[in-house]
Amino acid sequence: MKEIRLLCVLTFFSFFLVNSEVNACTTFCLQDGEQLVFGRNFDFPVGYGHVLINKRNMRKSAMVRPPEKPFEWTSIYGSISFNQNGREFPYGGINERGLVIEQMALNSSVYPEIDDRFGLTELQWIQYQLDNSASVQEVIASRGHLRISPQSVAGLHFLVADRAGNVATIEFIGGEMVVHSGESLPVTALANDTYEDSMGYLENFSGFGGTREIPVSTAPLDRFVNVAASLTEYSGEDPVSYSFDILDRVNQGQETHWSIVYDITNSEIHYRTVQNPEVRKISVSDFNFGCNSPVLYINIDEAPVEGKLRFNPFSPKENEELINKVWSQVEFLAPIPVEVRKYYADYPLSVTCEQKKI
Repeated sequence: MKEIRLLCVLTFFSFFLVNSEVNACTTFCLQDGEQLVFGRNFDFPVGYGHVLINKRNMRKSAMVRPPEKPFEWTSIYGSISFNQNGREFPYGGINERGLVIEQMALNSSVYPEIDDRFGLTELQWIQYQLDNSASVQEVIASRGHLRISPQSVAGLHFLVADRAGNVATIEFIGGEMVVHSGESLPVTALANDTYEDSMGYLENFSGFGGTREIPVSTAPLDRFVNVAASLTEYSGEDPVSYSFDILDRVNQGQETHWSIVYDITNSEIHYRTVQNPEVRKISVSDFNFGCNSPVLYINIDEAPVEGKLRFNPFSPKENEELINKVWSQVEFLAPIPVEVRKYYADYPLSVTCEQKKI
């Protein structure tokens, strides 16, 4: 009965998420010689969140329901992620090998049907890639044994980049993974329309084959055009600062709660929030990712103390409070009952350290 109740609630949750237009977002990559940076605006009704330090050698299991097959894995890499739905369900992040993955809403996404491969829901799929992939190619190759489950609650697509300078968009069109990379990715950006539609729209504008002026608008296709224009206008400024300028150009006011710039080459994260506009920096090299040390987190709005961000050991209580705080403040999430919130909040208690591999 509990499983049936949970299934009904998650189906309800799925209906409201997929039919919502509020989770927009914009991403891009900027290459300056050997330096690659990745910019991301997070647009949503609320900005509460945690930055999490995820450990390697952690044994995990898929949070899916039958008929999906049980799936377990052990994280190979540590990572730093940005989360609103609790630990292990990130919106994006960077791992210690320099892989960055971020998601954006794409309501037309259709995930693959259940087949012989294992299935993960969309946000756990992101954590799996941070746990196991060192390159864009490894993310793409994982489709041989893994797919995003149709049990997922939101239609998303993804921008992925790695330290070697590879960048790709990953979308799910008609139940198939569609990848753009290399020559098929002339503009390394993504908003809330398919990459194909975005490039088709871009051709209408001056500098890209058309005659129209670059639009002053934050509509999804117009954000893509503005990012494309900004990337072509880049002339050697500091790439991190310039990336924040691009994010300002496509900012949606109070809807844009987080602006994040990953300096992939130097394994650093620069970020700011509406509640705390000071740009803060996190260096991947500052953390011990061995699972014999505690998983750490910090509230995303928290300011440095004496110039340093103070991370705390992961707290199941704080995890549950985050989920309640976010879901209660979003109209289409507020009806989700206590038992489902608890289900997500308690999931990390099932994640264990494999000490022998440290």
